[in-house]
Amino acid sequence: MKRRILIASALCAALVLGACGKEEPETEPAVTETAAATAAPEKPERAPEEIIDEMIRYYGSYGEEADDKVDELLKELYAADVRQGELWTEIMGYWSYANTDMVVNTGSLPDDLPKDDSLCIVVLGFELKPDGGMKDELIGRLETALACAEQYPNAYVVCTGGGTAANNREATEGGRMGDWMLEHGLAEERLIVEDKSMTTAQNAEFSYDILLSDHPQVNSVALVSSSYHIPWGSLLFEAQFLKSASERQTPEIHVVSNCGYPITNDTYKVSELLRWETGGMLQLVGDEERAMTYYRNEYEKPEL
Repeated sequence: MKRRILIASALCAALVLGACGKEEPETEPAVTETAAATAAPEKPERAPEEIIDEMIRYYGSYGEEADDKVDELLKELYAADVRQGELWTEIMGYWSYANTDMVVNTGSLPDDLPKDDSLCIVVLGFELKPDGGMKDELIGRLETALACAEQYPNAYVVCTGGGTAANNREATEGGRMGDWMLEHGLAEERLIVEDKSMTTAQNAEFSYDILLSDHPQVNSVALVSSSYHIPWGSLLFEAQFLKSASERQTPEIHVVSNCGYPITNDTYKVSELLRWETGGMLQLVGDEERAMTYYRNEYEKPEL
């Protein structure tokens, strides 16, 4: 992560010097048609979206083994769009951090988080039973979130997740979770329900929208989910928050900590989590079709 930050600084300096470090001639020399043709690039510059998509697929296929390729693509992205280069240097650095150095807390949050209402605890949903009831794993996440809410009594609590009950279209993860939190003592004025999202990327996007609109003082999020899901969830929340703030030029909100409900899940083995993260990241940038190839484990690795 530090190495990418240094690369970003060097690239910014190079771009500034390239633009400002040379004196302009007093008169601009004439450019002949032949010279113009010679100076024209052989290939048009790639769109930033294409570079970003490729970068996600390289890291998602190879992890840290693809660092050199990712750095190469970041340089290309800076040349195409400086702001996107800065944004994705930060996102890719966080992705690396989430899979290497991130500590997953269990039982409680750290004691050094903001003590006021600038902190929000976000608990991620889990697929409902066909009749709309909550599965044990989701209840475990809620029990963990409630303990965190008691630890930080001024923090808001977001329950996020849409309708996933096969036989009950009225039930939503966020709605059922919110009801449970209120029944177990959470003050109503602290509760925020997001019940439209169907993916982790949408959990992040819609939660950001609500916080920005209704609770603009919030700038820090502590994520609660199953322990195996924390790196994946934290990545998509931080990436979506950074992307939304950059695109709209609105205040940033950051994932500052987490608390995991300690459970293992054979569906998401550690060796497979990178693939699921990649599917989420591709959804985040709008490449739904390719995202599904990662979710179904039918993707083709780009050549490293």
